[in-house]
Amino acid sequence: MRYFYIEPDALRKAPIALKGSQLRHIKNVLRLKPGSRICLVDGQGFEHEAVIRRFLTDRVELEITENRPGKKESPVNISVAQALLKEKKMDRLLRHLCELGISCWTPFTCKRSILMPGKKRLSNRLQRWQKIIQESMKQCQRAMMPQIFETKPFEDLLDFSRNYDLKIIFFENENTSLNALMPTAGQPPPENILLTLGPEGGFTDGEIDMARAAGFRVAGLGPRILRAETASIAACVLAQYLFGDMG
Repeated sequence: MRYFYIEPDALRKAPIALKGSQLRHIKNVLRLKPGSRICLVDGQGFEHEAVIRRFLTDRVELEITENRPGKKESPVNISVAQALLKEKKMDRLLRHLCELGISCWTPFTCKRSILMPGKKRLSNRLQRWQKIIQESMKQCQRAMMPQIFETKPFEDLLDFSRNYDLKIIFFENENTSLNALMPTAGQPPPENILLTLGPEGGFTDGEIDMARAAGFRVAGLGPRILRAETASIAACVLAQYLFGDMG
């Protein structure tokens, strides 16, 4: 069954319909017909099975036949804080991380990251990231939309991190593995995890010291130096394996 994203408000309108690029995809690419069944995800954790009733010029009208909680979400909330990379790298990375089940995405700036874009450019990037998330949700059949926070300085990220059970910053000069941060016998497993990854040039020693002082655990990703976007994907996969649903 094919999955499509629908805004929660659109589910409260009658008749329920999809428009624009989703209409074109259903009609011209998939060539679905009246009577075909699809699944709608609302970004709030629910799936809505629907049947196509009719095609009009500007929309396809649907009838909901079943509502159910989504079953593709990770049992642990994994958030990724990523130092700003070049635009296309951030776009591709966000798509992959959504597929891997992250719950939140927080871009930030630090000493070696690219310069903070202006407000208008940041707003445009945020809108593009929201669209990427929606497209990725359809592909991996997620019902919960990852939250995207505004870009913030590294110092503000440290303050923002207070709400997490386990917060990890990755550093190429650190030998401690992620596996070494697993809770010991008798300790409850973390429910909210923050993975923090640096820019192309990596974190400075001073930034790592600041993170340690803020309660971060420091971990490495093996002996090889990874590209920034590769490191983020590797960290997320390992966290899902150790704490989530990929083990």
